[in-house]
Amino acid sequence: MLRVIDLSKVYNGNVVLRGINLEVEGFVGIFGPNGSGKSTLLKIIAGLEKPTCGRIIFEGEDITAMKAEKIARMGISMVFQISRPFKNLSVVENIATPLLLSKRYREAMERAEEICEFVGLDALKEERAGKLSQGELRLLEIGRALAMQPKLLLLDEPFSGLDVENARRVRRILRKIKKEGVPALITAHRMKLLRDLADKSYEMRGGKLAEG
Repeated sequence: MLRVIDLSKVYNGNVVLRGINLEVEGFVGIFGPNGSGKSTLLKIIAGLEKPTCGRIIFEGEDITAMKAEKIARMGISMVFQISRPFKNLSVVENIATPLLLSKRYREAMERAEEICEFVGLDALKEERAGKLSQGELRLLEIGRALAMQPKLLLLDEPFSGLDVENARRVRRILRKIKKEGVPALITAHRMKLLRDLADKSYEMRGGKLAEG
């Protein structure tokens, strides 16, 4: 599915990632403190940043130098820690927006409503995104990523900033996604947040990766 080979990243003389080697099949978790390089790794895989050296292979194709838009079209979708919805659009319209690139309006809206139900936002589908709580925004972000029918999900700290109940809601949705057979790479601060989700977990400290 995805292979990261000898990947490193240097910012202004600071080594952020050091010789990362990783294979992603199923649900894979990476845990570690802030500043350890977790988010940088996901952004590089998604094409939002470029590595200093190393390669990324997705479904047998080298995507290291590809632009983010092409990587997204290949099937890699990223769920960001900070949601950036269209605040004046409704929940269902936010989810439908990327679908309109390839579907007619009615078809896009029907699919968006299905996703609303899947992520538990069907009761709020007509609510403006700007009025959602932090937990609801996280579910919306997941829904928007699912709208792209991803072959691989990248989830950057999906539990960060959530209270216990909303973290449970997100966890339930991630379990449903796993059951649907969509592979994912998930980051978190602590290993216990990933324990019942990830098939395999790694610890990242100081830009280095070790099996957890």
